[in-house]
Amino acid sequence: MTVETHVPAARERVADEREAVRAKLAAYDDFVDRVRDVSTGGTGGEAPSSVGTTLAATTRQRGGCAAVREAFDTTVRGVDGVDDDESVFETLAAELGEEIAVALAPTTGSALTPQYREQVIEAATDRRWQLRTMATALEREAAALDAASEAFAALREWLIEADETPLTALGFDDLRERHARLGDHIDRCEAQARERQAFLDGSTSEHAKVGLGHRCLVSFLYSDLPVEYPVLDGVATAVATCKRCRRNVRAQLTRCA
Repeated sequence: MTVETHVPAARERVADEREAVRAKLAAYDDFVDRVRDVSTGGTGGEAPSSVGTTLAATTRQRGGCAAVREAFDTTVRGVDGVDDDESVFETLAAELGEEIAVALAPTTGSALTPQYREQVIEAATDRRWQLRTMATALEREAAALDAASEAFAALREWLIEADETPLTALGFDDLRERHARLGDHIDRCEAQARERQAFLDGSTSEHAKVGLGHRCLVSFLYSDLPVEYPVLDGVATAVATCKRCRRNVRAQLTRCA
């Protein structure tokens, strides 16, 4: 008798997402560097509180916004696995907000002032904080999955080894010891479930303005798996297996009594 879980598939999913986030962070670093190098038009001064206010104050010079769009297209959009049917505008709106996307659109015809360039950089910086928070949360999830995988592997090995000796070949004392060992495994599994629930109820924060709930992250990560909570599902499978084994041992103990 053994314990099979969806944790290996979950580990693969987390590894893929960590790689995607690392690539996107690097792309945003390149994007911000390129935006800083884009020449601006219009006047300087204090940056207004909204993109709309900034655009109202700009002249009708062109070129800077096009350079920002091109930088975004070849950096962030280039690593995002975007559907070819999705426009640069749509990706910009999804990543940096619709207001930024509208302001950068060719049909807007606005200049890239120093103030507005800083607002684009600020929006990209906020997005980088979100990605860093995601990276840290994924690192914590990967560590939790590694620990769960080790625990399940240890239980699986013990069950396989125990199955090599049929219950009918065990004496009363050996049966009682196996019964106790199974109880210990059940207790550890139930403790693991409580720890996992506490983890899911927590969050990760890398910046005062950015936080990510673990339950929300797990729902996103494992939406394509047969189960939404692979660790808890694995614990439930392990507990059910151990309880079934313990009932069999208990029945054999009764026969030996």
